[in-house]
Amino acid sequence: MKKSTIVAAIAILASSALFTSCKKEDVTAPVVTLNGGDETVILNGSYSDLGATAKDNKDGSISVSVSGVVDVNRTGVYELTYTATDKAGNEGKATRNVTVYNELDVMNGTYSCTITTGPGSPYTYTQTVTASTTVNRRINFGKFGDYVNNTGIYMNVTNTGLTSPTDLPSQTAIQVGNPAADRTFAGTGARSSATTFSLSYTETTSLGSSNFTEVYTKQ
Repeated sequence: MKKSTIVAAIAILASSALFTSCKKEDVTAPVVTLNGGDETVILNGSYSDLGATAKDNKDGSISVSVSGVVDVNRTGVYELTYTATDKAGNEGKATRNVTVYNELDVMNGTYSCTITTGPGSPYTYTQTVTASTTVNRRINFGKFGDYVNNTGIYMNVTNTGLTSPTDLPSQTAIQVGNPAADRTFAGTGARSSATTFSLSYTETTSLGSSNFTEVYTKQ
């Protein structure tokens, strides 16, 4: 092989290697920056994504796509992922957590319950209270009135003030208590502190109605 041919071949190989090297130079992922940070949203409220921006060391500002969904009608922590890809295929990511919460989450807990009027009073028992996962300013009772299987009764709170009125809408529990019976509850009350509230309500069965006043104190 002639010397000139060898030199030409070497030059072609070197050029090819240089070209390949240049193609692989961009190995830096774009930087994705959130507009704002993690967020909180009131249950049943609205959420507007603040978005994100991305900058690449070669391509400058580039577009950002987002994946994930925030369900404002169910409490929980939702993760949104923001992704940007540069021309070289490098991918950058950032994540945002959005917490959907019930304004009455502070009322979650175990309560000492004292019935001060009505048949058999005073009567004390304990039950759990949990903030609704689907309706803001609503709490669910674990065993309202201390009746077996009575787990479906709820109470609404007008606002988040420590002395806000409470409302026990008319609700019928099917075949609860001992003896089992359909029992309808309805009444009103108020919060007196962050850990205490009361209800005055009527319980109605096929045998008639009785009035009760009950005080709930968080343990």
